Amino acid sequence: FFFTSSTNCITSAAVAGSALVATSCADDLDLSNPDGYDAGNFWRTEANFTGNLVALMNQWRGFDKTTLFYTGEFRTDYYWPHSGTDGSGLRETMWPENAIDYTTPGLTNFGGYYGMISNCNTFLYYDEERGDVMSEQCREYLRGMIYGMRAYCYFQIHKLYGSGPLRIKPDVLLGNYDEVALQMPRATAEEILAQIKSDIDASLAHFNAAGNYSNSLYSGNRGHNFWTKAATEMLAGEVYLWSGKVSTLDHQADPADVAKAKTYFTNVLNNYGFSLMPTFEDAINGNKSANTEVILATYYSETEATTNWFNYITYDPTTGGSPNNFWSCVEKDGTTWSTTANRLTYWYDPLNNTKERNTFYNERMTGQQHQAVRNAYWYRFDQEDSRIKQFQPIYLIKPEEKAADLQYIPNFDFNDHILAGCYVWKYHGSMGTGGRMIGTNEMPYYRLAQVYLNLAEIANYEGNNSDVVRYINAIRERAYGSNWDVTKYGYTAGDFKANEIAILQESAKEFFQEGKRWWDLRRMTAVKGGQDSDHLIFRPEGCIGYGLTVGPNMYEVTANYDQLGTFTIETNTPVLDYATQKHLVLYPLDKTLLDGDKLLRQNPGYEAPDGQAWGQ
Repeated sequence: FFFTSSTNCITSAAVAGSALVATSCADDLDLSNPDGYDAGNFWRTEANFTGNLVALMNQWRGFDKTTLFYTGEFRTDYYWPHSGTDGSGLRETMWPENAIDYTTPGLTNFGGYYGMISNCNTFLYYDEERGDVMSEQCREYLRGMIYGMRAYCYFQIHKLYGSGPLRIKPDVLLGNYDEVALQMPRATAEEILAQIKSDIDASLAHFNAAGNYSNSLYSGNRGHNFWTKAATEMLAGEVYLWSGKVSTLDHQADPADVAKAKTYFTNVLNNYGFSLMPTFEDAINGNKSANTEVILATYYSETEATTNWFNYITYDPTTGGSPNNFWSCVEKDGTTWSTTANRLTYWYDPLNNTKERNTFYNERMTGQQHQAVRNAYWYRFDQEDSRIKQFQPIYLIKPEEKAADLQYIPNFDFNDHILAGCYVWKYHGSMGTGGRMIGTNEMPYYRLAQVYLNLAEIANYEGNNSDVVRYINAIRERAYGSNWDVTKYGYTAGDFKANEIAILQESAKEFFQEGKRWWDLRRMTAVKGGQDSDHLIFRPEGCIGYGLTVGPNMYEVTANYDQLGTFTIETNTPVLDYATQKHLVLYPLDKTLLDGDKLLRQNPGYEAPDGQAWGQ
């Protein structure tokens, strides 16, 4: 149970986010409910309060697409905005093109995070008024959750917009229905960061006061489907690492914050019993209740699975122009090659000439290809790296092979064929009704693997090459498994820039489709303590193909397959051009938002109607 707002009478989108129970602008608004289910009658028992947290975590899943995919993933150079390998048109290509401006802002209403902030504010209000119906341990634990969740939302607003209105009270709930009075200017970036850090401190203090409190509602899947103290410490590490390395609006990066970040990440590593799962596959698709690596994730049951973002980024390999134009070197049995059956059912290991059943695409989800992965990303992986099995590469069939038996290409050499592209199956889902796979996977927000790579980044900042090597190799060793050979695949430390690039590239391989890369590019830098232009999002070293040796097979094909049109692999193109696109690191405030609240000011570099520019 949680409250939502109506915007019929409160036109400002920012104000609407705070309108938790308003449904009319009449002066004599009656908020009572004769059936007894209004806010005044709800907050009466401990079960009401704990149940509200269940509802809020359900609401949290609404951020999966925004947080994990759009803002953290899709704007990066993982993806390309041309036609799909299967011949279909791709969706929402404005994101990989970074075609964002005042009229097409990508996000509206501060990404929708004020709705969750408002519900957190409402909880804290009723906790203050009626929280004595709970046991003290329960009350402290729930406060820890709420302060952590509110801090997370404000941190997203800070990263996305630099700042926003600082709303920490449920104004409408307290009787303020005046549209003009509810308007609020944006706080400074420093003020937003101070509030985030204050909420983090409050969250940890309340969790500590809760002692060993436990609740059966929150205990499933090792408790990682609900906000926890470990999640707050992960957030704290992210916040301090970010504020220590990234300058935003009036905030200047403070190197002292990097050391604070280390304390929080080290606590997560050592104090909660988390450990890396034995294999990468186990970490992503293993038994949820036995997963020792996931710290926070949203979960989708079979009845909910068709609506999550997992479905949105999974491809059907039999649509468009794929059949009879493309061939996959991983399919070796030949029996499933046809225009109607699924070809992509085996992973072929060219190292030892063995094949392994791929149960995910044995029965597949249907629909066209929605997004296309750049071929350069595929080439980042060694064949011995188990993480390469997230992808199904397909190759352009040569004219002489089309005339041959299409069921099998003897002596296939993937280095001799043009790579058409890759399909993705990172999240395997489960078998649903009607014989098709559905996206029942958890969507991870925090995994322990992130702690290792964040600590490697901090060690690089400290000049501690020994720890840089230790943390990177811990991730690589798990990825290579039985193929691990430290002399061949182990990392050898270099200077600051070389280490930073290596950490970025390792993160790219580990966290594909987990919403990390955009923020890594924004935060990481080629020069310690350098200028804004030194962040890897503006540098050729941040390009997904940087460091690759381009061979004759490294191409991305266009929709005109018969012409064999190609785009060469990019190896040194920054995601953003600093001279012309530096403003794109922050999102613009949308027109509806600015029209509805005249106190708001537009971010630098974007059109500002009526002179509504930041700093004025």
